[in-house]
Amino acid sequence: MQGKDPSEPETRIDCSAGVDVSKEWLDAHVLPADQRLRVPNSKPGIAQLKRWLIRQDVELVAVEPTGKFHRSLCRSLAQSGIPVSQVDPYRARQFARAAGVLAKTDSIDASVLARFAMAMGASLRTLPGQALYDLQELVRARETAVLEATGLRNQKASANDRFLIAQLNRRIRRLERDIACLEQEIDRRIAADPQLARRREILVSIPGIAAVTATTLVAAMPELGTVSRREVAMLAGLAPIANDSGEHKGKRSIRGGRGNVRRVLYMAALSAKRWQPHLRAFEARLKDEGKQAKVVIIAVARKLLVLANSLISQDRIYATNAP
Repeated sequence: MQGKDPSEPETRIDCSAGVDVSKEWLDAHVLPADQRLRVPNSKPGIAQLKRWLIRQDVELVAVEPTGKFHRSLCRSLAQSGIPVSQVDPYRARQFARAAGVLAKTDSIDASVLARFAMAMGASLRTLPGQALYDLQELVRARETAVLEATGLRNQKASANDRFLIAQLNRRIRRLERDIACLEQEIDRRIAADPQLARRREILVSIPGIAAVTATTLVAAMPELGTVSRREVAMLAGLAPIANDSGEHKGKRSIRGGRGNVRRVLYMAALSAKRWQPHLRAFEARLKDEGKQAKVVIIAVARKLLVLANSLISQDRIYATNAP
């Protein structure tokens, strides 16, 4: 392998906040001060909330993603340098049940999020800076346009009406132009940031990782190079989850994680195992053990991600003969 796992310093959260987001309101709760605040979910309300959080000296703000209503808050907090983390609603609900909190109101949800941030702060990832946040929006827009173009091509394949085919062709060409413009802007944004440009340079040096995969990893996996191999696999949803109890050995499966990262790595694995000898040998060994084809590809994708994580942690280009 090309390197070892990066070490991750332990952190302790002494003051945390939870913010429950709805269309109209933002309910905040700060611990251990046990202070509460409700403000409108608007620009003036967010500004008031930020001033309040700064006075409280909050170290981490936990927010549940709620469609589009949380985006302005998270973006504004990140711009002001206030650490904010988006918490999986399922994890927050399970945490509340474990703590014996069965009731659910906006105020209670904010309190649960604050307690969750206090307890799990060391393992929560804060949102990226403004440049990376904007890049993520562009990458998501490109992914959406590609999916739409694929759907139109599939519709065209079964269409017979000339008028409909001509209309589908026009829409496909327009989407192709939009995708090309988005890719140009994404490339420009990455090139303008030396750190992002270096990360992409390292990623594209790995056989099997092309420009689109590298761009997705740069935008969607800012944790690369700062976490362990197990953590990075969990973040991407490529880690096999154990299902054992006593003598029972259940079937392991992958779940959760970042779907867009998992999809591009799955396709990259199909190419990488042809070009990297150690991945080709790894694939052959798993097949000899009787592993299913998809299980093998997922395992190769996980190896590819771990390799990328190691190289970025060392700030080193891929080498066939690793030092």
